[in-house]
Amino acid sequence: MEHTQDEKISLINGRIHTQSGTASNITFEHGRIVSVDDDSTGLNGKIIDLHGRTVLPGFCDTSLDFLAWAESQERLSLAGVHSVREMSELLTTYSHATPKPLREWYIAVNLPDEIVISRDDLDSVISALPCAVIDAKRSHAVLNTPAMNEFNMPQDNVELDEFTQHLPPLSEEDIIHLVKTYAPKANALGVTEIWSDFHGVSKNAKRLWDIFFTDAYNLLTFRMRCNFGFNDVSTLNEFLSEGLRTGDGLPFCKLGGIIVDGNLDQQEQKNMIYSAHLSGCQVISDNSKSCLNALERVIKRSRKNSRHAVRNIAGNMIDRMRLLGLGGIALAGNENDFVHEAFQNGLVISAGSGENLVPPVRIISSLVSKGLSVAEALSVYTWSASWNGGVESRRGELAVGNDADIVILEQDPFLVRPEEISAIDTAMTFCAGCAVYDSGAI
Repeated sequence: MEHTQDEKISLINGRIHTQSGTASNITFEHGRIVSVDDDSTGLNGKIIDLHGRTVLPGFCDTSLDFLAWAESQERLSLAGVHSVREMSELLTTYSHATPKPLREWYIAVNLPDEIVISRDDLDSVISALPCAVIDAKRSHAVLNTPAMNEFNMPQDNVELDEFTQHLPPLSEEDIIHLVKTYAPKANALGVTEIWSDFHGVSKNAKRLWDIFFTDAYNLLTFRMRCNFGFNDVSTLNEFLSEGLRTGDGLPFCKLGGIIVDGNLDQQEQKNMIYSAHLSGCQVISDNSKSCLNALERVIKRSRKNSRHAVRNIAGNMIDRMRLLGLGGIALAGNENDFVHEAFQNGLVISAGSGENLVPPVRIISSLVSKGLSVAEALSVYTWSASWNGGVESRRGELAVGNDADIVILEQDPFLVRPEEISAIDTAMTFCAGCAVYDSGAI
C-alpha cells in the first residue's frame, strides 16, 4: 500500500460526525484532511456520494497482540472432534494444505478433554516436521517425535508455558506473511490503528522492531504502535540503550509503550516503571496497587508525564488514576460497570481487543448497553484512544490538518437501538487517505 494518497477525495451526502460536531462533506488529499463542511458546489477531484451513510474517525484498537492473533488464525482448531481418527484426518488435510507452516511447526488447538492422544498418534500423521496439539484448557501440549527432538525433551506431554518458551520465534518471512494476510481484516472492521502488544519478548524486541520498521512497514494497512513487555529491567534497559523512545519511527509504525506485568516482583515492577518513565516512554500497566504506587512515586519525582495508561480499571483505583492523570484501557470482555464510573470521573478511556481482534462496533454496543452515551462509547475508539497515545492533535477527530483516517459505516450508531450497533457493517475504510477496505457497496 502507498502510505500517502495524492488523489483529492471528497465525501458528500453522508452523516459526518467529526467528534466535535457534524458536517455535510469532508475532503482529504496527500493523506491529510484539507476541508470540512465547505461549499459542496466548489468541490473538485474525486467525489464519493455516501447516500446517507455515516462517517467517523478511524477506529483505534489500543490493545491487541497482532502477531499472536494473526498466527492463531492459521492454527488448526480441533474443537468438536469426537475421536482420535477424526483428529488424524483433520491433521492430514491441514498438513497437505499447508506444506510450509509458520515457524515450520504444525500446531493444532482446542483438542477436547475427553480425547487422549500420544506421540504415536501424531507421528502416524506428521513425521517430518514438528507438530504439537494443545488441549482445550490451554494447559498442555502433546508433541510428535520431531518436536520432542527439537525441544530435547524425553516426554511427549508438556505444560503449555514450557512449550511456548521453547517454540522458535516467527521468522521474518512468517511476520511479513501475517501482516500481508491479516492487516486487511482489521481494516474491514474500520480499524486504522492498532497498539500491538509484544509480551515477554526479551531479547527478541529489537529484532521485531527492526522487521516492522523496514520490510513489513510497506505492507501495513493500519498504523501500528509497538508496545513491548519485558521479563526484567536489565533487558528493558538494553532495549532502551538503542536510543528508541516513544514516538520514534515512521508514521505507520512507531515505538509505543512499555508493558509492565503486574505479576512481576514489586521491586522489578518499580524499576521497570522508573526506567521507562525517565526514558520518555509511556508505561502501560495493570491496575495492581504496586504498579500504581510506583507510577505515583515516579510522577511526583519528575514533572514529565508520558501519558501512562492502566488496563482493566477497577472502582477502587479510579480516584488515584484521576489524580495521577492516567488514562485507562478497557479490554474486550471486561467493559465492566467501572467504565461508566470512570467516564463520570473524567478519566480518558480507550478500548482494546486483548487476545483476539474484536469488532469495535461490538464493544461500542456493549458500552452503550451498560450506560455510556453513544458519543462516549464511540470516543473510546476515536478521540480518547488518540489522547491516550498522545496524538490527539493528529487523529481521533475529523478536522482540517488531521490525518485522513476515516471509517464509513452503513448505519449511524446514533440512530439505531444499542443492541443493533454491533451489527453495523463497514462500507469503506481510509487510512492516511488511502482506501484500505471497500465493501463495494458505495
